[in-house]
Amino acid sequence: MNPRKLARLIYPEYRFGVTDPDYALKLVELGVGGFCFYGGKAGEVLEASRALKAASETPLLIASDYENGPGQWVAGATELPSNMAIGASGSEALARRKGEITALEAKALGVDWVFAPVVDLASRPDNPIVNVRAFGADPALVSRLAGAYLSGMRSQGALACLKHFPGHGGTSADSHLELPVLAGSLHDLEERDLRPFAALAAQADSIMVGHLSIPGLDEAAPASFSKEIIGNLLRRRLRYAGLVLTDALNMKAISDEGRAGVKAFLAGADVLLYPEDPFALHEALTRGANDGLITGPAVELALARQDLLVRKLSPFRASPPPPETAGCREHRVFSAEAAPACLAWAWGEGNFKVKAGDTVGYFEPLTRPEAWRGRAFAEELLRLGVRVEPYRPGCGMRLAAGVFSRPRAGSGAINLSPEERYALEAAVAGAAGSVIAAFGSPFVLSGLSPAPAAGLCAFCALKEFQAAAARVLAGAGEAKGRLPVELSATEKQ
Repeated sequence: MNPRKLARLIYPEYRFGVTDPDYALKLVELGVGGFCFYGGKAGEVLEASRALKAASETPLLIASDYENGPGQWVAGATELPSNMAIGASGSEALARRKGEITALEAKALGVDWVFAPVVDLASRPDNPIVNVRAFGADPALVSRLAGAYLSGMRSQGALACLKHFPGHGGTSADSHLELPVLAGSLHDLEERDLRPFAALAAQADSIMVGHLSIPGLDEAAPASFSKEIIGNLLRRRLRYAGLVLTDALNMKAISDEGRAGVKAFLAGADVLLYPEDPFALHEALTRGANDGLITGPAVELALARQDLLVRKLSPFRASPPPPETAGCREHRVFSAEAAPACLAWAWGEGNFKVKAGDTVGYFEPLTRPEAWRGRAFAEELLRLGVRVEPYRPGCGMRLAAGVFSRPRAGSGAINLSPEERYALEAAVAGAAGSVIAAFGSPFVLSGLSPAPAAGLCAFCALKEFQAAAARVLAGAGEAKGRLPVELSATEKQ
């Protein structure tokens, strides 16, 4: 079998500032199908994309995890609100616009394929890796908004990807660290986790399979290695004929990425993403072909699905958006315009108000003032005439606390540590009235005792959302969104 055809199944990482460009060119010589970009500045991302594509004998696809817009990874590009913020708005128009901006800026950077949207459900507060990456907990809401996002992406000529099949939201582990277990029967999954995939499969350019153990479907193999889950459930039951890719093969949920890559391909994956050692994976695939495990027709079918993606891109590749599209003013104002529709009260609307001349104490758990992440929140209060001081417990101050918590790959945790929770509850107990603004996971507000008089959710830490939250407290703005998840009971002040 032609070794270059096997190499096209592999999509290594290209991490700016870490990956040697000469090493990447050797991978192009090997014949890899594309790269997954991480980091970089706008100019160097575009330059690297152009150089790699020019060196490749076959069409090269450049991908990246721009779930919240390219600015999530690329300096100078636009970062956009989290999916859960869009979920709180319930607005298909905002979801579509997020998809449009993401696609336009990705294309301007030379990135063809965005591994988004996440269509997992935010159904478990202790899930350390989904959370605000999801639109919400309701399958119908997730399906509707993800569909609008896909429409926006498609209209601007970028490829999209549904992930993480068959649903990562109902787990309590991070697959970057260990193999999560998703409980339930096929019927249970069809009622919840599978619904967005089933609703959107016909629109999807690609679907990423998660490294998940699902004993109710396959007791022997995780989803990424399972013929039952990829072949029977995804291909036959959901009638999905498009491209399937693995989640990153370097995750600790799996081991021995060479064998893992072969198993994933044999189960039905068309693209093997982000191996630690692409050359070793290529050798493993070659051995599999020589041993008769990997057949020519199976490889040709996988490559045909890649070629279909290339053909989808062809009408747009001739005239990509200009480089200055990334980070342009038209895109940067989106977050400020969207924020009022996305902010949502968890409880206590009207219970905490400030006005010009008032004094509030600002607080972040276990964080010194010089390291505050909520500077945009505090600065907007100051601009509105509210005096902001570091909170001093026991001084009769009114408390405005900011909590910043979002999924971080490999951290294994997202909610407050016991020490942070104790500090936050102690601050609330000693305050003469309090509000907590959650600039990330809304679940940090769950179970507080005592709880603040009001809880306000922004779902992300963008400075535009911080400023909007300050305006809500000062009566100069509104929080029009609705919580797209359920919080556990709290003991109110």
